[in-house]
Order: sequence, then C-alpha cells, then structure tokens
Amino acid sequence: VRVGQQKSIPAANGGLTIKFVELVEDSRCPADADCIWAGNAKIKVKVSGRRGSQTFEMNTNVGPKGDSFGGYAINLESLTPVPRSNVRINRNGYTATFTITKLTR
Repeated sequence: VRVGQQKSIPAANGGLTIKFVELVEDSRCPADADCIWAGNAKIKVKVSGRRGSQTFEMNTNVGPKGDSFGGYAINLESLTPVPRSNVRINRNGYTATFTITKLTR
C-alpha cells in the first residue's frame, strides 16, 4: 500500500480497509552504509471495518510492528524503498507491505 492509498481485504463478515496515512519517521541505516544501529521507520495506518475505524502506529524495528482490529492481526512486514546514503526519498514514495491474519479463539 502506497502512502495516502488504501486497500480492502474482503471477508465474509465485512472485511477490512487499510490506509497508509503517513510516514512518521525513517531513521533506518542506509543500505550502502555500515551503521552501529539498524534504525527504525514508523508509519501511521488507519484500519476500518464494520465496527468503525482505528489509527495505529507501526514500526519496522523498534516498538509495535502491528496490532489487532476487528478479529484480525495486522503486522507491518516491510517498508520500501530502503534508504540509501546518496538518495533522498520523497515522503510520498513509500510502500508498506502488511500481513493480515484472522484471529481464532
């Protein structure tokens, strides 16, 4: 899902819509550098379903990588592009990949 866009996940009981609201921060180590710390990227995501909507912050390395909503676990799997030391990334040029798993009781 690209920044500002959303994707719907169909399901028998209403499904979910995930919107990549914004990139909050990106301090990840550039792929072409040697860093002491891997860094972290944080994004804001809005998840909507039959029971309303909720906004979450998800991280690539530090802090929560996901959360649950409406009986589903939603996790940030990757955020691209990976920073490079000589390239400035447009804040709207990021794409987030999520995994969504139905929770069972």
